[in-house]
Amino acid sequence: MKAFSWYVAILALACAVLLWVGDPSQSGWLPECLFYRTTGFLCYGCGSTRALHALLHGHWVDSLRYNALLVPTLAWLGTLFFIRDKTVFMRVLLLGVSVLVLFTVARNIPLC
Repeated sequence: MKAFSWYVAILALACAVLLWVGDPSQSGWLPECLFYRTTGFLCYGCGSTRALHALLHGHWVDSLRYNALLVPTLAWLGTLFFIRDKTVFMRVLLLGVSVLVLFTVARNIPLC
């Protein structure tokens, strides 16, 4: 488990460096969201790469505009990593998935 933690940390650092250097809005090296391309609807993750890029550069407002649920989702995933009780883990997991589903539905409802 300790080695896995190191691998995840190294992978996260490498991804952060890639996002720091390259602007996903300007480059074509990232694929388009398959869910969006297929259905025309935004998923809960759409805009997360641009939001993370903005966050790494200190542009908090832009990050929220791209994907308002990015920071809470990262905190939720980090919390899941440390939960040892299976019952608590499943409850937190289901709560988070429910929030992501509701967010996906809400962001696809037209305002006007």
